Amino acid sequence: PPPPPPPPAPSPTAAIAASFSSLATKLEDLTGVDLDNLSAAVKENIKSGDAGERGEAYVVAQFSLLSFIALGTVPFVGDALSFTLGPGLVGVGLVVVYKAAVDLGTNLSPWPTPADPNTGRGSLVDTGIYSLLRHPMYSGLIFGMAGLSVATDSALRMLLTAALYLVLDAKSDFEETKLIETYGDDYRAYMEKVQDKIIPFSLLEEAEEKV
Repeated sequence: PPPPPPPPAPSPTAAIAASFSSLATKLEDLTGVDLDNLSAAVKENIKSGDAGERGEAYVVAQFSLLSFIALGTVPFVGDALSFTLGPGLVGVGLVVVYKAAVDLGTNLSPWPTPADPNTGRGSLVDTGIYSLLRHPMYSGLIFGMAGLSVATDSALRMLLTAALYLVLDAKSDFEETKLIETYGDDYRAYMEKVQDKIIPFSLLEEAEEKV
């Protein structure tokens, strides 16, 4: 008699289910956790509580952001941000850097040590944009580079911009030490008057209160 036909191959769905079952068994053996009981407990926790009072908005925001990060974009919004927010920040950065350079005048220098007032080139600048931020030129650089990162969808550029912020923050601390040595209590009073160093937190708080 002819040999019996081979048993039918399992369907892909059955094969996947069998693989997950085997994996679950191995995990239970390794961890000592009863996955069936754990799964049942999680389901009960999900159903418990009053809808609308369990912090659903936070969970939605959390998983939405996780999915956007995984996708590398925000659907229907990512392109708009690249085309508007990115160039907008670059423009703001350029304007701030230009205004800071103009307000500095003869104090302008690449070095974090202030010009010597005895030479006639150095003076304490606390007007113009320097009445809002103590280091607006650094602010403009950060805004501009962040905008370029957004406009080009570059995570690496954004990481480098964060590194640039850390460098400029440390540089500004060194610079302020030298400014205190040069101008003493006048610069200390200026620091008390203008609280924001690079990021305009006070201005953002005022704008938020108005909204």
